[in-house]
Amino acid sequence: MNDAEIEFYISRILSGFLIFFYNNERYELQYPNCYLRYESNLIYNNIINDEKYGEWIREENLIRVLIMLGLWTQETEKTIGQIEKQIENLKVDLYNNILNKTMQTKIRSNLRAKEEQLNRILNIKQEFLGNTLEGYAASIKNEYIVCNTLYKNKKLVFNIDDVKSSSSYQYFNNLINEVNQHMIPIKAYKAIARSHTWRSYWNCNKNNIFNKQVIDWTDEQRSLINITKMYDNIYEHPECPGDNIIEDDDVLDGWLIVQKRKIAKAKVQQTIDSSNPKLKNAQEVFVMASDQDSREEVFGLNSGEALHRMKEKFAYINSMNNSESVEDLSLPDVRREAISKTRTAPQN
Repeated sequence: MNDAEIEFYISRILSGFLIFFYNNERYELQYPNCYLRYESNLIYNNIINDEKYGEWIREENLIRVLIMLGLWTQETEKTIGQIEKQIENLKVDLYNNILNKTMQTKIRSNLRAKEEQLNRILNIKQEFLGNTLEGYAASIKNEYIVCNTLYKNKKLVFNIDDVKSSSSYQYFNNLINEVNQHMIPIKAYKAIARSHTWRSYWNCNKNNIFNKQVIDWTDEQRSLINITKMYDNIYEHPECPGDNIIEDDDVLDGWLIVQKRKIAKAKVQQTIDSSNPKLKNAQEVFVMASDQDSREEVFGLNSGEALHRMKEKFAYINSMNNSESVEDLSLPDVRREAISKTRTAPQN
């Protein structure tokens, strides 16, 4: 985004409301206060309670229904997890290849393809959520909020009874579609949060930037603050990356994933070391893993050199006849270490 776009979004977020035009007429969408949110949640809860014994599909049963309709399979959830992991790894690859522009282009293309694949799968589920009881209750809740926050010429455009009529409902949906077109994407929030214009506001008064209580912040204000604090943590990190990384959302995600994995690895290592102090200086420690995630976690504790030794060791064992036992001293890494010790031993 350019500076003018950033300044436009900042002024909108600071104002706490949205101005938009439909059929050359000006509309203003105020954001709901705590009282209105509470009322809307009461409406949601009442619908759920009143209809819980009806014939509605419940959100918790949606996957089972989609499977019955042939729109989902037992493997779909597993596939989602695999794609999410692939996306993570591609972002790490982008970070690790920050100086290789050719490789970055290839990785980024693959990343976009994986994201599109994931979105196609998730959209199937999302399209059917509106047909669940929870989806229906959420739509009524949101209608109530809009009817009490959407203005034209300083007057509310709708009341809740108007929306129930077919003519008004089409008009209502058209306005909602227009509002949705003005939603701020996450990429824009990130560009705003690291911009000099926004940080000049933020650094002046981080504790009271909107001049109101946190409970009265709009969703946009809360989103911007959360992302701004994320960047604060990055700037204050002892291994803070350069601007070329911070300004590239995909590469920065890769850096964040690397840091997260380092912390997770250190915690697992600390747990293993604390479970038995004798293991701390051991050459090799074998840890039982109960599932695939646990196996990946344990493998992640090994350095690149250790993983290479492990691969070499397994290859040697697999090359032997199954009926033969393998002596420890015959393993490639053990032999190399024995030879190295012999060569470095002092001569009499």
